[in-house]
Amino acid sequence: MSTHEAPWQAVLDADGSAYTIHEHAPAHTVAERQALPFPWSQAVKTLAFTTPEIPLLLVALRANDRVDFARLATAVGTSRSQLRAAGADLLSQEGLAPGGIPPISHRPGVPCLIDTAVTESDQPVYCGAGSADRTLHVHPAVLAQLPRAHVAVLRR
Repeated sequence: MSTHEAPWQAVLDADGSAYTIHEHAPAHTVAERQALPFPWSQAVKTLAFTTPEIPLLLVALRANDRVDFARLATAVGTSRSQLRAAGADLLSQEGLAPGGIPPISHRPGVPCLIDTAVTESDQPVYCGAGSADRTLHVHPAVLAQLPRAHVAVLRR
């Protein structure tokens, strides 16, 4: 575990969940992430959105998958036109960096939708851990059982 614990890690700790934080050279691009010593087939990305009703919404997908915005809008009970990518300012306020967003939030009102393809695997996954130089290694079942986690088909 890292020496500088992020607030979202407290959610995993409170649940007694097993996980590892790997520290490494910063990886900002897909190519840099693919060069890390983690299997790309087990990589999960977390996208951040906002709606008028939901200030921050996290969406976890396999790294190569693309979000289906109609499915996402339906899953959160809004219209496609109401979904917006979360801006850098909002992410910064949450202590997050684009490309390193974990699929977990310590904020009570922040839901995390997880695509079914992530949870169907028996293999651990590698996700953002808050910054470009940290990677979270966790079992997908742990993510699916966290408070405010919802599993749905979200990919195209």
